[in-house]
Amino acid sequence: MKITVRPAYLTVCVLSFFIVSCAAPKTPPRVVIEKPKLTATSCEEANQLVYKAIQAMGYTIAEYSLARPGQVGRISAVKENATSGIVTISCTESSATIDARNAVNVPLLIGAAERPHHFVNSFPMSYQMIQRREAYQTANPETGTLQLTIVPLNSFESQNILGSDMQANGILPVRVTVQNNTPRPYAIEASKIFLVPESGGRVAPVSSPGGGSALQDMTIEPGQSASGFLYYPAGNYSSARTSVIDKENDEREGFSVQF
Repeated sequence: MKITVRPAYLTVCVLSFFIVSCAAPKTPPRVVIEKPKLTATSCEEANQLVYKAIQAMGYTIAEYSLARPGQVGRISAVKENATSGIVTISCTESSATIDARNAVNVPLLIGAAERPHHFVNSFPMSYQMIQRREAYQTANPETGTLQLTIVPLNSFESQNILGSDMQANGILPVRVTVQNNTPRPYAIEASKIFLVPESGGRVAPVSSPGGGSALQDMTIEPGQSASGFLYYPAGNYSSARTSVIDKENDEREGFSVQF
């Protein structure tokens, strides 16, 4: 009597083949890239951060309508050899949300999210970078110094901060911020903060036309900060000059700020 023994591995191989061949094909995993959520604490902050982010990207603002509580803001940006973009801002008195998109529809292609020249991909990174930098500078002032910041406002900033384009009416608004990180008190004289025209000389501030809190003469104590606006005839200025008074020894210290 002849007995034939069939190797067990053959049965296993056949079974394994059967299982594999009958299994349903797997669906490739789908990767969803969520857009970062862009926010701000106010309409003014959102308008300003969007403006700075667009500038940092090398874009030019083509047109804009500023965001106000209950009024959606819309800013369009253009750049040569790059996708134009549109940013919308929706806000209340205490918060704002920002959304960016390309001004024209771009075909959805593999790897489209990796195209840095597309406005919609680059804007969130620029916005968050500006926002984090300003938050860090506010939280970490340079110690041992008296910081005096003098910034002329352009038409966009004037409308955003003061509510109107003052340059269109012949007035240049300037925002002045003082931060005293020293152990000594200093006196600030608003009338002696002069702008220097490109042609030379110096120009004193004019009376306030309203629309913003005018900077007043003050003594700023150690650890204090203050800000306000000064107004000048519209023109081309290269710098600002002033001096502050050390109240402990009544000596003047000069400042020059280049624009």
